[in-house]
Amino acid sequence: MLPVSRRDWLGAVASAIAAVLLPGTSRALAQDPERRRLEQWVSALRAEHLTSPGAPLGMAAARVGRFAAGTPYQPGTLEAYLREGGSPRAREPLTITLGHFDCVTLVESCLAVARTAFGDGTPTWERFGREIERMRYRSGERGNYATRLHYFSEWISDGASRGLVRDLGGELGGIDDDRPLRFMTAHWASYPGSRTMP
Repeated sequence: MLPVSRRDWLGAVASAIAAVLLPGTSRALAQDPERRRLEQWVSALRAEHLTSPGAPLGMAAARVGRFAAGTPYQPGTLEAYLREGGSPRAREPLTITLGHFDCVTLVESCLAVARTAFGDGTPTWERFGREIERMRYRSGERGNYATRLHYFSEWISDGASRGLVRDLGGELGGIDDDRPLRFMTAHWASYPGSRTMP
């Protein structure tokens, strides 16, 4: 028999009681490991003085990326609701996780954890979610599938226009490409996992 701490035992009992008495809370309780991960990462950033006044956000975000090393890759994270029968025309649910990433959610999460770490107080899952939301959608306003910033170049330009990121393309020798990017938004059925959308 493995020894179980009193704390772990009480937590398991509380989760079981909540699942029975409070339907719908088991999902929130299941996210506790991710919330603890957020708190641990924020605490580490603060302990390493990466959130001191004047500290560059990029250094803190890069450090979060190192904390996330080894986290499972899961493609199509943001389309899971569509595969489960959700509509691309309805308001998109805000998908946030620190337990698995795809390429874009990793970048968003690293920045959101870093932003959540700046300032005082206990980091909250809600604040982390707000940081994700304002990066992921045009003008920071979550709507349906079409409001999500599907192209990384569009993600950068929208974020730069609102002061969330700095576009270094020109400084690094990049050339502007002003063609409108609409294919993914207009042709959602062309992507794997999206064919069953209504």
